[in-house]
This record gives sequence, C-alpha cells and structure tokens, in this order.
Amino acid sequence: MDRIYLDLCCYKRPFDDQADERIQREAAAVASILEAARVSKVALVRSPALALENSRNPREDRRLAAALWFDGAAINVPFSEAVAERARQLSALGVAPLDALHVAFAEAAGARFLGTCDYALLSVAARHRKEFRVEILPPDQVLTRSIP
Repeated sequence: MDRIYLDLCCYKRPFDDQADERIQREAAAVASILEAARVSKVALVRSPALALENSRNPREDRRLAAALWFDGAAINVPFSEAVAERARQLSALGVAPLDALHVAFAEAAGARFLGTCDYALLSVAARHRKEFRVEILPPDQVLTRSIP
C-alpha cells in the first residue's frame, strides 16, 4: 500500500475558488485520495509540520476541516533531529523552510508520494529530482499513480 503525504495546500485545495479547471481537478483528486485513505487503499502520513502550518490558518472552518482530514492519517511521523537535518539539506537546494520540513517528514515516513499544489516546490523538485527520496507531484498525478 502506497504511503502518501499531502502538504497543507492539498488539504486547503477544496476551499479554493473552483472556477479554474486545474483547481477543480486538484480538489477532486484530493477528495479521492482522502476517500482512498478512509477505505485503506492508501496510507496517509501526517506530521507536526502539518499541524504547525494549519494552526496559522486564520479561517477556523478551514483549519478544523484540514485538521480532521490529516488527523485521520494512518501514519504519524514524529519530529526528530534527523528530520531537522534533512530539512536543512533540502533548504540548501532552494526548498522553502516549511516545504523542506514537509519533504523531510514524508521521506522519514517512507512515503512514495508527496502531493502538493505548491508550484514553486514542484519546480525545485523537478530540477533536483535525484536529490529527493519521495516523488513530489500535484495531487491529480499522485491519484493516477497510487490508487488502483
């Protein structure tokens, strides 16, 4: 069973303006991934970085919904010095600090995929693909590669 780490922008995607086709596609993919996790077709991974980033959301309804989704994850990865060191290495490649934590937690959990709607992260990941131990993709691509 694939392990999937969704960063917070994926959990927030259903709340974005659905007028854009790409946003609709990504929101639908996130919903499908969450459903697949609910019925144990995939294992979602959560981390303290998700909780930290989500705590900064000023919209309580969105903060609570996202927390419910990732609190239901099958795998919880605790903070460790190894995760912090890996995040520092990833930051040196140009990954934003919080994104570097998400990637480091995903790698520590043995996730096959990290889903993100963050196109800056996707761009850095594409340039440094060999440096990552997790495949970083938009949620619609995670969906097509992970769920039978």
